[in-house]
Amino acid sequence: MLLQRLVEYAESSGEVTPPFYARKPVRFLLYIAADGTPADTELVDFADPGTPGQRFGIERWMPNVTRTVGVAPTLAADTVEYVLGWVAEDGGRADRVAKQHTAFRELIRDWAAAEPDGPAPAIAAFYAGGHASKVVTDRTWSRADVVAFVVDGQIATEHESAKRYWAGVAAGRKGLGRAGYCLVCGQVRDLLKTIPQQIPRRWLPGATQSASLVSVNEASHGYELTKLLAHTPICVTCGLTFMSSLTAVLSDERHSTALPGQNARLAWWLVGGSHFDPMAPLDAPDLDDARALLATPRDGIEPGDDDLSTFCSVTVGGNVARVVIRDWVEMPLPRVKDHIRSWIDDHEIADWSGEVTQVRLTQLVRAAGRWQVGRGGAPGSWVKLGARGEDRPTGLQHALLRAALLHSPLPPRLLTHVLNRIRTDGRVDPARAALIRLGLRRRPDRPDESERLTPTLNLDNNDPAYLSGRAFAVLDDLQQTVSRAAGQTLNTTFAERYMGRAITNPRVVLVNGQRTSTAWLRRLRGPLRKPGWAKAYANRLDDIFAQIDTSRDSIPSTAVLAQKAQFVLGFHQQRAAMRAERIEAAAKKKNTDLPPASDDQPTTEGDAE
Repeated sequence: MLLQRLVEYAESSGEVTPPFYARKPVRFLLYIAADGTPADTELVDFADPGTPGQRFGIERWMPNVTRTVGVAPTLAADTVEYVLGWVAEDGGRADRVAKQHTAFRELIRDWAAAEPDGPAPAIAAFYAGGHASKVVTDRTWSRADVVAFVVDGQIATEHESAKRYWAGVAAGRKGLGRAGYCLVCGQVRDLLKTIPQQIPRRWLPGATQSASLVSVNEASHGYELTKLLAHTPICVTCGLTFMSSLTAVLSDERHSTALPGQNARLAWWLVGGSHFDPMAPLDAPDLDDARALLATPRDGIEPGDDDLSTFCSVTVGGNVARVVIRDWVEMPLPRVKDHIRSWIDDHEIADWSGEVTQVRLTQLVRAAGRWQVGRGGAPGSWVKLGARGEDRPTGLQHALLRAALLHSPLPPRLLTHVLNRIRTDGRVDPARAALIRLGLRRRPDRPDESERLTPTLNLDNNDPAYLSGRAFAVLDDLQQTVSRAAGQTLNTTFAERYMGRAITNPRVVLVNGQRTSTAWLRRLRGPLRKPGWAKAYANRLDDIFAQIDTSRDSIPSTAVLAQKAQFVLGFHQQRAAMRAERIEAAAKKKNTDLPPASDDQPTTEGDAE
């Protein structure tokens, strides 16, 4: 099914790749006239290390087949060894280069005899006239640099006669020598002996060489101890098409994504004519497509999408010279949209200002790693993706994408990992809170709890662990208010000191916090002369502890995973709600009995990284 969908995508995308062609960087162009005389003996160099995508030259559609150790020239364009017979000082062998150059010239001669009306006679005359020995360059070159002929202003490889002749030559090299039933298209066609193209290793995390999607190189790998594709019939057209399609989507930033250290790359495409971008709501939720997707259920209209379209995605990695298929998804596009809406509903969270926001999927991956505090008053940041000591689960991006596209639960170990990082780092932010809310709402054993796990503070949520987190946030805010009112500087806040312990044993920390809060409230009423502030905090604490006392369970003393997550969620949402209340009061949109906020509020530098 994967190969069939790749072929269908190539047919529907409108991009037709010539048989046995691939996009390759061309460094040098050699201009000659129709009679074979060179316009200039100097090669024209198009390599520009300072220009993105042009480090090794300009990419063009060039003849291409997979080469091993044998001498196998391509038509009208190849490396400097094949085209000019130059021997490199760093590893070039004069005897082998001579064979390569002779084979290239013989291929040109055969092409000129078969296609006399194209550019082939001009290139053949170029070699017959001895002009190849006169070509020079003053640039540093390497054995892998590609040289292409330009005849009368047209690149020779782009001429129809070149495409036609090369298709026959390459098919003869890679063909099985017989026709048969193709497993991909279901038609009787000429079959391949091996897949003629490979995927560059830069698109396959973990690969050390360019890799083939289908290969049987050893007898022990094949059916009835048969090498090659004798028992895996794939026709020439389909083999070329699905390799070109897969390479195209893997190399296209609009159709693929990968993060350092995650050891996988996801590519996706649509079959059926739809132009909807399913990744925009996941990694760019502020775009118009994402907002239109969220508005669709309310409007009752699909914004220009084809209901018959199919979403396809493949997650790949590499192992030496093999493509590793880690995941394959094929699903109707309307169902994918429903799953993306559920993803947004399950993870959106109140940010520092209390506003509900969706967190980018890449930011969720970053937030699962280690947080490092800034030095000298500088803002903190996440350890970079793929860096040493990042402490992010391998395959996290893949797991989150599966959860978003397939509406699957998160691995339990992810929630444990995030909680451990919060305990170690002492940092709770919207991205981490979003991961915790997502993990709780996607728990397969407690689906009935999802309704009370709202993105903002839920005053009706009477879970003791959630209420404990809320109380912990109020106590932390109370301590900081007392310190500001007294003109003192806190070295360590209540939350910074007790966060790690409070997550695993809220009862001990809150009992101690209640005793300490009595002294804080007494200072506000007495020496600091802030009785109104003291009353505001006392009312909030009394209300929260009253709900805990009337619930069926008491404050947890040895919290399990779900209780730890509820505690952190309650802490974050209570803190965000109090700050939102202050912001609205400052804008005179709402009255509040809370004291004004300090200038030292949580920042979002780490989230925006």
